[in-house]
Amino acid sequence: MISLAEFKKYFIYILIGSLIVAALVAVVSVLIGEFNQIAGKVIITLGLVIIHSLVSLLFIWDDERQGTFSRLSFFINVIFILIILSFLTSIFGVWNLISEGIVGNLYQSYFILAFASLHADILSKALKLKNHIDIVIYINYIFMVFVVAMFMPVIFIDNAVSVLGEMYFRILGAAGIIDGTLSILVIIFYKLFMQKHPKIQAEYAKKKKGLSWWVWLLIIFLIVQIVIPLLVLVFGLISASLF
Repeated sequence: MISLAEFKKYFIYILIGSLIVAALVAVVSVLIGEFNQIAGKVIITLGLVIIHSLVSLLFIWDDERQGTFSRLSFFINVIFILIILSFLTSIFGVWNLISEGIVGNLYQSYFILAFASLHADILSKALKLKNHIDIVIYINYIFMVFVVAMFMPVIFIDNAVSVLGEMYFRILGAAGIIDGTLSILVIIFYKLFMQKHPKIQAEYAKKKKGLSWWVWLLIIFLIVQIVIPLLVLVFGLISASLF
């Protein structure tokens, strides 16, 4: 059985091999002087291979700098799977095997799954500290899955607002607020626990290497996840009272 780490390595090798093959095809097209539609798609494919290769190498570089693979192993595993799916999706889209609309929908779902996996992985770091923290985290997981599941029909259904109805989006917004609020509560409880246990905090500080850039993105995302629905609710109440 091939381990996930080996699978990641093989995938990077495949990307490098694809880059070489695509480059050779592009060179031949340039030399013979025929830039038809197929040659153009080959060049676009070359660019996609380069982008996905660089993204893979970026994660490896960040792991060497901050040890991200071991600190956020679940998130990294999901990201590598999404990189593979992204590579296949982009190639299928370029060669018209799937429509542009489906490509866009798939990338929106990949984005949500990536943030959900990061969210879940960061929350897991606060597990097994206190029972009440564990309970909040497990409830947070439930709402997280609920929010992700509710987002999928919104992404893939045309005219989702009219099809799903206003109440569906109200429930989605409320669940999003609860999800973000629970996450902030976990952060607060975690900080309070560390203040009461300075020895554990000191040991953790020795291992801590700083937050990766996507962790900051998650923090911003959680803030937006709470603020935007609240603003929509406030403006809706104001509009209802005025009109």
